[in-house]
Amino acid sequence: MNKRMGWKSLACVTFVVACALFAIVRTQAANKLDAKLAKKLISRVAGIELSKDAVKVQDKDISVLGGSSATVVAQIETAFRFAKNEKGEWRVAEIRTGNNKWEDVDLLVRAVNSEKQTRARAELETLATALLSFKRERGFYPVTTSEAALVDQLNPRYMKNIVRVDPWHAPYVYEGAQNRFTLRSAGADGKANTPDDVVRESSE
Repeated sequence: MNKRMGWKSLACVTFVVACALFAIVRTQAANKLDAKLAKKLISRVAGIELSKDAVKVQDKDISVLGGSSATVVAQIETAFRFAKNEKGEWRVAEIRTGNNKWEDVDLLVRAVNSEKQTRARAELETLATALLSFKRERGFYPVTTSEAALVDQLNPRYMKNIVRVDPWHAPYVYEGAQNRFTLRSAGADGKANTPDDVVRESSE
């Protein structure tokens, strides 16, 4: 750990995170999502393992959406370690997981963003495939700068599932001319034309 970072006098701050954890839990249609299963899945989210007692979910806190996804409101109790950065500002440095193990928060965030980048690339590829089908049939790509207008032209003939926002909950960006297109997610920082952008361009 950086020597310039000072540990807070209370090295371990334990509190109940009474959070509305809107976890989108995808399950097979034949499986019932109950409190026990939701608790198990949430305790392993983001690549960390929380103790079973740290997560509290009740069946009344589960709202199933269309049979293939659900919103779960959970209460999570854990501990965090705080540290000062180079500017003397407090930040969350570590989170306590199962078996009293401490995990670096920055590493967890990077792992989550890596998974989101993979998902963004897959969704942009789905859009690109639909665009290629559109061009093969009509001879040109949709000419628009609105991703919403683009999806309206592609769905449902060329793309069954609607894809409008990226894994960071920001709209995908589409720039299309008759003979080319660029699809973009601004990535974790939400800023276009930065190193973490996910981009899919036409190759024809």
